[in-house]
Amino acid sequence: MILNHSHGKDKEIRRLLSKSMLNMDPVTISTWMKYKYDPNGMFCILEDQKIVACLQTKERTLHYEGKKCKALILSLACTLPDYRQRHYFSQLMEAAMNYANCNHMLTLCYTNFAKILEAKSFQNVSKTKYYWLEMENCSQGDLKNVRTYRPEMNLFSIYTEFIKHFDGSILLNKNEFDEQIHYYINCNHRIVTMYDGDTLCGFAIYKVIQDHIEIEILMYMDSASIFDLLAYLSTRCKSVSFIVSQAERFEKLFPMEIPRNQGTVLARLSNYKLFSIWSGKNVHHAKEAFAALEKPMWNHMID
Repeated sequence: MILNHSHGKDKEIRRLLSKSMLNMDPVTISTWMKYKYDPNGMFCILEDQKIVACLQTKERTLHYEGKKCKALILSLACTLPDYRQRHYFSQLMEAAMNYANCNHMLTLCYTNFAKILEAKSFQNVSKTKYYWLEMENCSQGDLKNVRTYRPEMNLFSIYTEFIKHFDGSILLNKNEFDEQIHYYINCNHRIVTMYDGDTLCGFAIYKVIQDHIEIEILMYMDSASIFDLLAYLSTRCKSVSFIVSQAERFEKLFPMEIPRNQGTVLARLSNYKLFSIWSGKNVHHAKEAFAALEKPMWNHMID
C-alpha cells in the first residue's frame, strides 16, 4: 500500500531512517526530522502494518530565464534492509512522478546514482566537480579577512547575489535558506565568512573530520575570498575538499589540481509541450531545456 503523505507517522519515519541510513547518526537524524522532514511530500510504502520504504520530496521554485515555476525535488529515499530488492523504490517513484505530472513543471534530483533515475526518464543536465587540496599549498590568502559566523551576518544577501550568475536553478526564499543554515549548524557544521574590509563577500559551511575539512557549501564574490578562506583553513587542517558546479572555473585558480566528477543534476519534464509554451522554447526533453540556457546551473542547496 502506498501513502502519499506521512502525517502522524513521525516516529515510524525516524525508525526507518535509523535502521536504513547508516550514514546518518542520531544527531543528524534528529536534525533532519526538524529541518528537512516534510510529511506533505513524503511518499511511503506500508507493509506488515509498518512503513518499510519512503521517498521524501520537496516543492521548490525554479528560476528559468527570468520566469518562475514549481519544481518537485527528490530529497531522500530509503528502505528497511529486510524489505529491499522488492522494487519499492520504483513504486514510490511512479507515485511521485504521477503527482509531479499534475502539479509541477519538472522534477529535479542531485545524486551520485544517476543510472537509477535515468531509467525513469530523467536526464543528466549538469554535473559537479570534486576538488581535494593539500593545505601546504594554500597559504597565499589573508586569513584576517575570515571571520566566524554570527547570526546577525546576512548570509542570504550573499546567496542571492551569488545565484544571479546562474540560471535554470532552484532559488530558496529567506525561510527555506534559513532552514538550511540551521540544519547545518545543528549537524555540527561550522560556518565562516569572508570579508573585504567591512564588506561581506562570501561564506563557507564545512565539517571537520580529524585533520581534513569537507566544505559542504561555498559561495563567494571573487577569487580573493576563496584564497582567504583556504589560508584560514590551512591553519586548522592538512587537507580540504569541496564540490563546485560544472561551470565554476576553479581550474584557473588551481591549474595543477585535477578534479573528478562527483554528483549529477538530473531533470525530468512533466509535460514537454506545456514546458515549451511556458518557456517560449521548442524543447522535447529536459536536456534540451537546460542546454538552451545562456547561463550555467547551480543547484547545490535544493532540498
